[in-house]
Amino acid sequence: MTKFFVKKPYFVLVTVIVVLVVGFVSLSEMQTDLLPELELPYMAVITTEVGASPEKVENDVIKPMESTLGTINGVEKLTSTSANNYGMLMLEFAEDANMEAALVRVSKALNSLSLPEGCGTPNIMEISADMMATMYASVSYEGKDIKELSNFAEKTIKPYLERQDGVASVSANGLIEDHVEIRLNEKKINQMNDKILGQTNDKLLEASEKIEDARASLKKSKEQLKKQEKTLSGKQQETNQKLAEAQTKLAEALSQKAAYEAELNSLKASQSALKAEKKAYKEAGLEKTYHTLNNTFKNLNVTMGEAAKQMGITIPESVKEAVNHPKQFEAFVSWMEQMGYGEQFSKLTIDSLKQMYKVVEVRLPQIDTELSNLKIKIKVQKTIIDKLKEQMKGLDKQQSKLIAGGYSAAAGFGAGQAQIAAGKTQIESAQKELDDAEDKLEDSRKAARENANIDALLSLDTLSTMISAQNFSMPAGYIEDKSDHQWLVEVGDNFTNEKQLNNLVLTKIDGVGKIRVKDVADVTVVDNQGEAYSKVNGENAILLSVFKGSTSNTSTVSKGIQNAFKKLEQKYKGLSFAIIMNQGEYINIIIKSVLNSILLGAVLAIIVLALFLKDIRPTIIVAFSIPFSVLFAIIIMYFTGININVMSLAGLCLGIGMLVDNSIVVMENVYRFSNEGMPAPKAAVRGTAQVAGPILASTLTTICVFLPMVYTSGMVSQLLIPFAFTISYALIASLLVALTVVPTMGSVILRKAKEIKQPWFEKIKDIYGNILELALRFKIIPLLISIVLLIICVMQSMRTGIVMMDDMDSNQIAVSMTLEDTIKKEKAYQTADEVMGILTGIDGIKKVAGLDGNASVTSSMMETGATDNYTTFTFNIITEENIKTTKEFRKIRKDIENKTKNVRCKKLTVSSSAIGDMSTLSGGGLSVNVYGENQQKLIKISEDVVKMMKNIPGVKTATNGIETADKMLHLKINRNKAAEHGLTIAQIYQEIAKHTTTEKNAITLNMDDKDVEVNLINETDKLTYENILDMKIETTEKNSDGEDEKHTYKLSEFASEDDGYSMESITRENQKPYLTVTAELEENANATLLSRKLQEKIDKYKAPDGYEVELAGDATQTTEMLKQMGKALALGFLLIYLIMVAQFQSLLSPFIVIFTVPLAFTGGMIGLGIFHLSISSMA
Repeated sequence: MTKFFVKKPYFVLVTVIVVLVVGFVSLSEMQTDLLPELELPYMAVITTEVGASPEKVENDVIKPMESTLGTINGVEKLTSTSANNYGMLMLEFAEDANMEAALVRVSKALNSLSLPEGCGTPNIMEISADMMATMYASVSYEGKDIKELSNFAEKTIKPYLERQDGVASVSANGLIEDHVEIRLNEKKINQMNDKILGQTNDKLLEASEKIEDARASLKKSKEQLKKQEKTLSGKQQETNQKLAEAQTKLAEALSQKAAYEAELNSLKASQSALKAEKKAYKEAGLEKTYHTLNNTFKNLNVTMGEAAKQMGITIPESVKEAVNHPKQFEAFVSWMEQMGYGEQFSKLTIDSLKQMYKVVEVRLPQIDTELSNLKIKIKVQKTIIDKLKEQMKGLDKQQSKLIAGGYSAAAGFGAGQAQIAAGKTQIESAQKELDDAEDKLEDSRKAARENANIDALLSLDTLSTMISAQNFSMPAGYIEDKSDHQWLVEVGDNFTNEKQLNNLVLTKIDGVGKIRVKDVADVTVVDNQGEAYSKVNGENAILLSVFKGSTSNTSTVSKGIQNAFKKLEQKYKGLSFAIIMNQGEYINIIIKSVLNSILLGAVLAIIVLALFLKDIRPTIIVAFSIPFSVLFAIIIMYFTGININVMSLAGLCLGIGMLVDNSIVVMENVYRFSNEGMPAPKAAVRGTAQVAGPILASTLTTICVFLPMVYTSGMVSQLLIPFAFTISYALIASLLVALTVVPTMGSVILRKAKEIKQPWFEKIKDIYGNILELALRFKIIPLLISIVLLIICVMQSMRTGIVMMDDMDSNQIAVSMTLEDTIKKEKAYQTADEVMGILTGIDGIKKVAGLDGNASVTSSMMETGATDNYTTFTFNIITEENIKTTKEFRKIRKDIENKTKNVRCKKLTVSSSAIGDMSTLSGGGLSVNVYGENQQKLIKISEDVVKMMKNIPGVKTATNGIETADKMLHLKINRNKAAEHGLTIAQIYQEIAKHTTTEKNAITLNMDDKDVEVNLINETDKLTYENILDMKIETTEKNSDGEDEKHTYKLSEFASEDDGYSMESITRENQKPYLTVTAELEENANATLLSRKLQEKIDKYKAPDGYEVELAGDATQTTEMLKQMGKALALGFLLIYLIMVAQFQSLLSPFIVIFTVPLAFTGGMIGLGIFHLSISSMA
């Protein structure tokens, strides 16, 4: 092969030009990133449940998701966390799993999952390196306050930046946003209820007065009848038959008149009572609600009927149909919840519809019928009374005329007595009807008072539904005019300001008038200032986080964003951006460092070669081979999909020193033959052929050290494969260059040989020869020295920490602070301000940007806005322009560590890496998991583990998290007592949950071109620890007649209290509960070393049956890394041995070379010790 290239130098020239051109093009097209593309086999599913405790989240969210997602193909491990307000399920897939397909499977499974009401929509989050922001920048605008700047950033800056190529999203922290708050006012509500009740009482009082009038009239009739009876008896012997008849007629007329008048008054009283009952129903709005529901069902049949039929769902035509077909109605409600209308229909139950139907369709028509009958009866009674009055005219005169008839009336006395008896019977009948009227009045009074308020309208769900229904604007379709022009019919308008919400009519009651939102609530516009921590140099500020797309180039995105900043600053005078952190800049620093290393390596190689050969010609050849080999390697990287990142550049940097060796060996041998007088072409061919075997074997053995890394897996594989392949590519390129380009160039350039003397080199060879002769004479001495050094280094390696990756210094400094979980928000922000003040006072620091935990990726997934994560803070630091050297940055870092020592916090770390502490890629620190089912036993075992940790030197503090648990009030329900009142524990729970939910998002308004959320707040009947047992629960029970009766009971009648604690979070792994015990380490302590000591204690600990104690966190991942690296090294040793066997044609000779490997380990450990580095995947 060498002979062919030497004979055809122009072919080599063309090849070189092609490689150079393609190499530079490939380099310009290659994507640059901070890390290799890490396809992590993890996926997180986050679901919110506002106001829920960890236990409730576990039952409502986590357990259903575990059951659904645990059976998905490829899932190897489920880890869940149930916390206040949300639950997170982490899915770990097999290493070779297709994550895009896995995402589809998870999405499909979640779509079929039905979670309880109040749970948010599950959000799927793929775990990737792109979750780290590419850039952080602060924004300021001269002349605008923070609120105006927030609006400008939201409407102008964010959309503009998100339109830039490669930008996936931009989040702004510290935005001051308005939202409308509708807070129910208990005083206003009570005043309105009193007004309604007063109006109802007036109606009832009127009916009561009519009954009293009827009673008085009946009493008067009784007295008149008694008087007439006495008069008739007294004159029995004195009157004659005619007088008796006349007297009898008169008594009969009088008694009949009195009875009919009493009955008339009773009928009028019944009429008033029925009218009052009907009025109460009308004022409660039942009939209006009933008809609204009927119209809603009809509209739904029109708009969604076909879709429902396709799903096998029957939409009821009316309330009556829903009541008659309860199962169809329940299926319809479930379908509507799946369609996203759960809030509007979830409160509709068969019982409430039956009650509404019974009132509107049964009771109201019944009242109307009775009122019609009463109207007829009253008219008949009035006619009879009028006739009686006509008959009675002149009876007195007739009686006086008939007195003269004397005693002839006596014979008719018996008939008179009979008529009086008949009058008594009529009076008794009237008395019975009067009593019935009183009973009906009492029933009407009870029903009216139950419904004579607007409490039913003022639940969060009802108000939210009403406001959403009124905030409606939707195209209804097209209509045509006479000219066949189409007109789009749009129905309704959305709210645009809080005044419209204030004046929104909730209902109308006769005698009271329209009841508006402002009559029962206070509507105000408030902002979120103080809810999150976002400051620059102690002042409130807006911080932008820019995230790149997964396929985008970090450096390109970084440059594009910086150019966008400049354009915005030019367009808007007074606008300025300050970059806090920039991955692109960090990558540029690394690239610059590698280029400097390449240049320095080339220069040193050229200098050494020039010193030894004392000839510029071979030096030029070797110097050319360095960039040529690098470009050759870059071409291979480009076509094998390896981009420019920390790992690939590290591989190139390490490969530079190796790739020069082959060219130097070939060049030196060609040069030697040329000096011996051999023609240059022949010297090139023979010199290369003579060393081709050794340099081929040397290159292959070096490649064999790195290639076995392809058998590693997980993050170790994804990090190290680009590193291994890049070195291999560089070595292959250097081998090809050494065997082709170098001899070809040598055959052209070295045509004229000249003898060069090297006296100083001869002296060096003599000294080395003497030392070698001494070592061969006293073989035991170098062997002992080697063994002693090896033992010392092995012992040192046992004491040296092992980490996944070391931190990589940069010119960007970040400070992370973690506070105690029990700290209050105000105190947390004071501590953050204290750190901010310390940082801004350190020499060399220009700007400090601080963010709390609400700026995290997980928080942004929450539907509830800020997650109140104020226990973690991050401070990004911008140094002065004159701070440029690594030494100056390390000094600033040291100053920060010294001056923040006295800050009262759980943990404070300073990092000078653009991606923070590199150990975060693999998990954090020293931790132990305790697995088991019983929570109390888990706590007991975890306390034992805490004691183990605290007894290990180097452990600062250890905790199992129990001290941060929330106080818990456990309500014990007496099932039997509750059942006696028609209650179940589930119903009691629902009532309590309804009272503990005090806030709900209703709609989003567009006010002044801004989206503003409308929040409903009801704290009028807020539960507290002191009053929870006084909470009233309403039940419906059957009376002796089988009719429904409502009763109200206090919770204390069937519940008792039991104080306890609630875990801050509940963790499960593969559906098995566990507790994590974590330890904070002393400064400079290494987790790996301490984990070894802890493992010894765990091995001696005897856990109860069914319970396990295992090391977790960084220690387990480091152990896994060591296992994989050990296997790769063993395979590498085997391949190296086999290659040397083939090269030396001996099974024993390779061991001579292999025995030098321990010395290489010794040198490596000495180097790590000198530079104070830990053993890592790179070291």
